[in-house]
Amino acid sequence: MALCQETEGLTVSCHHNKRSRHLGYGAILLATFLYGGNVIAGRLVAPMVPPMALSAIRGVLGLIILLPFAWREPHKPHLQDLPYLAIVGFLGISVAYGTFAWSMQESPAINAAIIIATFPAVTLVLLAMGWHVKPSRYQISGIIIAFTGLALVSAQGSLERILTLRFQSSDLVLLANVIAVSLSNILVQKMMQRYPAIITSTWSLFFGTLFLLPGALWEVVHQGWYLPWKGWLLLIYMGCIIAGLALLLNFEAINRLGCGPVAMFNNLTTLFAIALAALILKEKLAWYHAIGIILALGGVLISLWQHHPEKKPA
Repeated sequence: MALCQETEGLTVSCHHNKRSRHLGYGAILLATFLYGGNVIAGRLVAPMVPPMALSAIRGVLGLIILLPFAWREPHKPHLQDLPYLAIVGFLGISVAYGTFAWSMQESPAINAAIIIATFPAVTLVLLAMGWHVKPSRYQISGIIIAFTGLALVSAQGSLERILTLRFQSSDLVLLANVIAVSLSNILVQKMMQRYPAIITSTWSLFFGTLFLLPGALWEVVHQGWYLPWKGWLLLIYMGCIIAGLALLLNFEAINRLGCGPVAMFNNLTTLFAIALAALILKEKLAWYHAIGIILALGGVLISLWQHHPEKKPA
């Protein structure tokens, strides 16, 4: 009788873990789709608004979406955890949003695409260096294959463009963006063990926006800016949808899958950006898009191979 109860409990636990992973995959897929739109919106809005002001407005709009839900959550963060959440917010919001907005103005598109494609590799390197988490051969193979596909798309299928690629000093800002987001995703896992995603995302966004406000106010006073109504629509999307909903989905996926698998799904952001550009901006798709998409998707699937649980006898 005890054996039957133990086996039944194991079965329920396996089904629960499987369902949790599926929800995590769904969350990060939707988040990467939304982030794909963020790349397009960012390139359209960035020339109109100073980078710090753009980042701060995004944070405020995101808080408008998240705060009502976080307010009703009974599990409020303890006082001793607030400095930790402030660090997560500084890296994942202040540094990430500010460098993203600035790089959209300064970095060439091909440079930006290739640097962003290093996000999974940077995450695994940080995990290995700081937390002694050794990447598997599946993860390494998946990263190489996916990066090859994204580099092919970024170079528009031209080997000459890759060979003549020249990185600029401004590209270091975007590299700082990748490192900051990777480190934020790693650090937030500790808070995920104590609080739900709505709490960690809201408080991280609150602190991140708070750190952005002084620079944003300085830019508005000294530079000024004008945004047409179409620009406001894009800004609302970048704030309410990306800084609010997509951030929550990303943290929920990290909670269910871990930052390593979530980092691999970041490659899909570029694919969704390509699809949305073709759909919305009527950009034409070429042969290298198809090959790049296949390689990127294959790399993601290969990297996740070891995450399938092995079947063990009851």
